[in-house]
Amino acid sequence: MDFVSSPGNITQEDFLAIVGANGTYGGVGGGIGGPTTMFNDSLAAAAAAAAAAAAAAASGGTTNGVGPGENLTILHGAYPSGYTLPHIIIASIIVTILMIIIVVGNMLVIIAIATEKTLKNIQNWFIASLAVADFFLGLVIMPFSLANELMGYWIFGNWWCDVHSAMDVLLCTSSIMNLCLISLDRYWSITKAIEYLKSRTPARAAFMIAAVWIMSALVCIPPLLGWKAQRPEGHVELPQCQVSLELGFYF
Repeated sequence: MDFVSSPGNITQEDFLAIVGANGTYGGVGGGIGGPTTMFNDSLAAAAAAAAAAAAAAASGGTTNGVGPGENLTILHGAYPSGYTLPHIIIASIIVTILMIIIVVGNMLVIIAIATEKTLKNIQNWFIASLAVADFFLGLVIMPFSLANELMGYWIFGNWWCDVHSAMDVLLCTSSIMNLCLISLDRYWSITKAIEYLKSRTPARAAFMIAAVWIMSALVCIPPLLGWKAQRPEGHVELPQCQVSLELGFYF
């Protein structure tokens, strides 16, 4: 996939022949097979701007400092992220294997605790809660995050960006808090064995697990209700979906 940058190595006419005035591009991933694919709205707008620049240059004027006969640089790479095709293939294979291990492994843990009588104890409830969080992280979050990282921009729409970011924060937070809960459970079981084991009833264990998920939800819900950082003004070329470090997430 090719993108425009600063003055460089091909003419404006050649660039327009590549992307087309209507924002289409022949071949997915820089000519790696497949039918002609329509760019997203941002890329189509970029192609239209390039067409306007070429028209102005052809009429003898200049646009954004590019005059007749001057060249444009094409940035070569499989995606705007800058990864090459071998990098994308290797990363996809490795991360896909990790996702399968995460999903299958945590699913087996959940099934084992739910079906085996010897494992249906209160201590393992906390482990099952952690396995649920990690299971959905591998199943729902990681595939889209991998695509976003390798492609360099978000193609799944603004609505799914909000939902995906919220679930990412929810599941990561709950996973960390479940680990803390398991650590506290082990600590109290050792230091206050008799007292704690008597007070650790199924109702209290369920309350502790519910508290973990509720507190995790409180972290991710505000951005869905509108409390989130605005997208940076200068970032208009490609749609992004990132987590803000201050208030919430933007896209």
